Amino acid sequence: MFQLYKKRNFNELVGDTFSFFKLYGRHYFRNYLIVNGGFVLILLVLVFFLFKVFYEGTLSGLSNGGPGNQFDSFIAENFSLFLGFGGLSALLLLIISLISYLYPVVYLDLLSRKKDFDTAEITQVVKSKIGKVLLFFILSMFTAIPLIVLAFMLSFALVFILIGIPMILILIPAAGSWLSLSFYNYISTDDDYFVSLSKAFQMMKSKFWPIIGSTFVMYLIVQAIVGTISMIPYIIGVASVFTTLEDPGTINSESSSPFSFFIIMMLLTFVLSVILNFFMQNLLLINNGVIYYSIREELENNTPKSDIDLIGTQSE
Repeated sequence: MFQLYKKRNFNELVGDTFSFFKLYGRHYFRNYLIVNGGFVLILLVLVFFLFKVFYEGTLSGLSNGGPGNQFDSFIAENFSLFLGFGGLSALLLLIISLISYLYPVVYLDLLSRKKDFDTAEITQVVKSKIGKVLLFFILSMFTAIPLIVLAFMLSFALVFILIGIPMILILIPAAGSWLSLSFYNYISTDDDYFVSLSKAFQMMKSKFWPIIGSTFVMYLIVQAIVGTISMIPYIIGVASVFTTLEDPGTINSESSSPFSFFIIMMLLTFVLSVILNFFMQNLLLINNGVIYYSIREELENNTPKSDIDLIGTQSE
């Protein structure tokens, strides 16, 4: 059984993140797809049609020998279409992002209180917390994020004297962890926004290097997986252009087939990147949750309480 409230060192912060997915991965991602999968699918369909219309207009301009004028007129004629689809895509992306950040927090909060819960319970809690999520991100835009941007600007300014490079490497996971721990505390408790920022900062101070180290490792794993898998169709598309391209001065409907395949591969690259980013960010968010409950255990000593609560269930 996975123990959420547990004192952990660096190795356990990383290892228990993978242990969580080993034990609960199927249940976790099945409910994630139910709660958020429909929005992701609609977004991908919209992106596909935008890509299709854009590609056909570009290819039409190339075939007519006047790419500049043809392309400008194509954009002008379909401006309302691009604006509408673009606005709808942006709205969907916002909804998906809010749910994606909220879902792991809700899941771990439910797991901390009960061992068995279904999709209906998850959906109910997610809906009830949407307002808090919006408020958190709005307030962060005017408070925490400007402070983080200022810190990054200072670090970049110090790159010229070399000290800025390690500062940036530390600041990236530190900023992400601070916001994530604040978000976990804000959603999981009744604390207000600024109290959550303060508590998250104290949590960071209590185990700074284990938190930075585990978060940095997760960033590397996520970027390596997303970058490697999403680059495969891109490389195939580029290779197809260079291996089948004829005279670059003569582009017609027949010789444009390598470009068609390249565009398909580019679209596939984008789709894979979107899907992988949404799914793989769960690794980061769950890791932050493991960190959050680990530090709460050190501060609140919840394990004895949990053990007492389990006595009755074990006797049954």
